[in-house]
Parts: sequence; C-alpha cells; structure tokens
Amino acid sequence: MELAGFLAALDRLTADDLALVAKSLDNESMADEVDWWRATIALDRALRHARTTRAAGLAAAQAAAIVQARAATAGIGPDSVAPVVRSAADVARGCAAGPAARPIVALLLEPWSAVLPAS
Repeated sequence: MELAGFLAALDRLTADDLALVAKSLDNESMADEVDWWRATIALDRALRHARTTRAAGLAAAQAAAIVQARAATAGIGPDSVAPVVRSAADVARGCAAGPAARPIVALLLEPWSAVLPAS
C-alpha cells in the first residue's frame, strides 16, 4: 500500500471502522505480539537502510493525527483509540520505507483488513 492511499483511507474511517480495528488489535495473541515486535525491528532496519527515517516519522505523525481527528469527530476518547493510533503510525512508517518494506507493511496491515480496501 502506498502512503498517500493509506492516509486517504484513514481519513474516511468511521466510528465502526475504528472499533473494528481496535477489536482486532485487542484480540491479538502472544504470537501476534512477537510478530509485531519483529516487524518493527525489521522496519527500523529498512528505514535506516533506505535513509527514510525522517520521512517515516512525518508519515507516522500524519497518520496518528488523522486517526485522532477521526476518533474525536466520532466522539471516541483518546484512550480508547490509542492502539489504533499506534498501529496506523506503524503502517505509515512502513509505507514511507518504500518497496523493500512491503512484506513488513503487509503484516502490520492485518488488523486493518476489515476496514481498508485490498491493495
């Protein structure tokens, strides 16, 4: 998924979409948590290798702000949406890393599969 497409999709999220992603993240197993840690470590390496760490930070901030704004519009408190914000930021960082990070992004997108179009 490209960064611009991901950010545009985030900007269309509804309260139900946010709840679906939050539920998916909440239902993750210990193995899923280990996979997430491995993915973020691999993503950090990919970002350094591609020299896109700053762009990834900006992308993460944009994604987080969009999800927070959508949640506020839907009347959802920041504590309830915090895992969704973190997840969106991780995906955005991966998108900023470029093609080499596509397998990592695919893993990070799993909790979003119910609300985002297939790419």
